[in-house]
Order: sequence, then C-alpha cells, then structure tokens
Amino acid sequence: MNAVPSGGLGSSETARRIQPSGSALALRAATTAGLIAAYYWVRDPLGGWFGAWYGRLCGVTLERTDTGVIAVSLLLAALLVVWWKVILREPKLQAPVLITVILALSDAKFHVLENHPAPLWLVSQTDGVVMGYSPTFLTIAVTVLTELLIGRFFWGKWPNLTSAYISGISAGILIKSSVLWPFLLCGSISITSKYVLRIYNRHIWNPTNFGVTMMLFLAPQHVASLTVQAANNGLAVAVIWVLGGMIMYKLGRFHIPLAFVATFIPLAFLRSGVTGHPWQAEIAPITSPMFQLYIFFMITDPQTTTRAKWSQVLVAMLVAVMETVCRLAFKDVHSLYHALFTVGPAANLIEIAAGRLRARRASANTARVAEVASTVPLRAGEVAGALQKGLG
Repeated sequence: MNAVPSGGLGSSETARRIQPSGSALALRAATTAGLIAAYYWVRDPLGGWFGAWYGRLCGVTLERTDTGVIAVSLLLAALLVVWWKVILREPKLQAPVLITVILALSDAKFHVLENHPAPLWLVSQTDGVVMGYSPTFLTIAVTVLTELLIGRFFWGKWPNLTSAYISGISAGILIKSSVLWPFLLCGSISITSKYVLRIYNRHIWNPTNFGVTMMLFLAPQHVASLTVQAANNGLAVAVIWVLGGMIMYKLGRFHIPLAFVATFIPLAFLRSGVTGHPWQAEIAPITSPMFQLYIFFMITDPQTTTRAKWSQVLVAMLVAVMETVCRLAFKDVHSLYHALFTVGPAANLIEIAAGRLRARRASANTARVAEVASTVPLRAGEVAGALQKGLG
C-alpha cells in the first residue's frame, strides 16, 4: 500500500503536501499530553459521579472496571481524532494503534498490566522510589532491543520496529507468570524466530504464537496463558472490533478474521453438543482480550500468512477446525495457540513447495522453448542448402 498519492505533483511538492509540518506534530503532541493529563486528573471523580448517576437512572450499579472502560474509550476516541490524519497517511502505524487500544481497554477491564514487586536491591538503590515494575513494558523493551540487534546483524540496516512493538505487547499480555524471566524469554524467542526459522526467505511461524507456544511447552510450571484467565466485557470488545475491523478492512485483511469467526461460531455449537457445555460458554472466548490479539494479529500477520486471498480464507477456516479438534480430542486448554502453530506453518510450507514446483516447471518449459527456437533456423538452413544442391 503506497502512502504517496498519485497525481501530477512533483515529488517534493507531494511530500510537502502529505507530510505534517513540525508545528502540526508539536501541536498534536501537546494536545495528546494534555488529554492524558486531564484523563488522570478527572478519571476517579468523574468515574464516581458517572457510576452514581447511572445507578440512579437505571437502578444498576456499574462496576469500577466498567467506568474505567468508558473513560479509556473516551480518551482513545479523543486521541484518534487528534492523530487520525497521520494514521491514515501511515498504514504502518495502524496495527500498533490497534494493539495499543487492545492493551489499554484490556487493562481497564482486566488489569492485564499487573505490576510485579521490585527486587530488594532495586528498592534499596532507588531509595524506595521504585517499588514495582510492569513485565509487559519490560517485554516491549526486550523485543525492540532484540529486533534492533538481530535485524542490524542479519540485514545490515536498522529494521522497522512495528513487529517488535506488537510482539512485546502480545507476549506481555498473553504470558502470565509470577517471575520476570518468562516474559523476557518469550519476547526474545518470538523475535529471534523470525530470523532463524526461515525457508526461502520466509518465516513460517507467527513470532508471538511461536514464542508463547514454546514457553507453555518448555516451562509449564512457571507460565500460564491469559486464555483461561480473562472475563468478558461487551463495551471493550465492541470498541476493539469496530476499530479493528476498520483497520483490517483498510489493510485488505478483514476477510481473515471474518472467516475465522464465521467458522468458530458454528463449531461452538458442535462443541456444545459433544461436551454438554452451554453454547454460550463455547462462544464466550471470542470476547476475551486473548481472542482479539489472536484474530487481529496472529492469524492476519502478513509475513506468515499465505499469499492468495482464497488460501488465506481457507487457512483461517482450517485453524478454527483444528482448534475444535484440539479441544475435543485432546482436552487442550491452549487449543488456539496449537491450532495456528500447526496449521499455519503447514500451509506456508505447502505454498512454498507449490511455488518452487511451478517455478521449476516454468524454467524447464522456458529452456525447452529456447532449445526449439535455436534449432529452427539451423534446420531451415539445412533445407535451403539441400535445395541449392538439388537445383545445381
């Protein structure tokens, strides 16, 4: 997708027209800082007032997390208004914006950004200023640093950090542990897999899916997944789905999550019939934060999905089918991870093999055509010589 519009303008004039000025960016940054400061200043009193007003109006008491979701949604809406033109001009910003929205809303409702207590030496060195830390933010730092170092080593230039940011947030949300090292190791494995596990210059596993699956396999005593820990919230999911749908549609990838959900929901009724669980319980996972990360980032990753649109739809449906197989046949609580872990790479390998086979056949056909073409003039010359001899 080209961010520069076509037209009769020269390149410098076009650049001036589409690039925001420094003063415009400074104004947006100042407005953002003001909105965030105002949010933290009025969040608690305004949330309390709104909760009391809603209770009097509807006779229902809102949970504190519900008012938090409303407040964060309003803040995010205001920030999107401020930055919307910039986001539209830069498609690479859209996925990071979406995952930041998922992180903010998930934390407002589910407190996924839980803090760990700082070690005693850090508390002592900072005179008690630092009493805790967020493993998610540290994971983001590790994924970004790993991407910078390995990308520079492999390609000889500084890489784009969009993937590292997305992987860091995803790993920070999806991994649950009482210690820090699983978060950091998951982030490092995720980024490293992009460079090491490659076939014909394509990495075949989604980085975060690979990292989380490896951690669940290698250290189950230290690691859990968000899959079975999250509750549900309709407002947060609605905001994520609306924004996520708009971004996926603009990026031309909305058909992938749509195909997965359209397959997952009917299979939920099948699972309900087999297990005896209420069908609502089988469908409920689609409203969890983990599911939002899964359908908008893992199965839609442009680098690890097949190339053709029809095959992307087919693979998304097969992932949903495999998820049901894993859940019913193996009682697998991590069935979403394992379904993509198996189906995604298999589809990529099939596509790579088919592409190589087509290329080999095309090369052989080209060689045969060239050979025939090279012999035609020779045979014509031989015929002409024979005719001349016959006439003589």
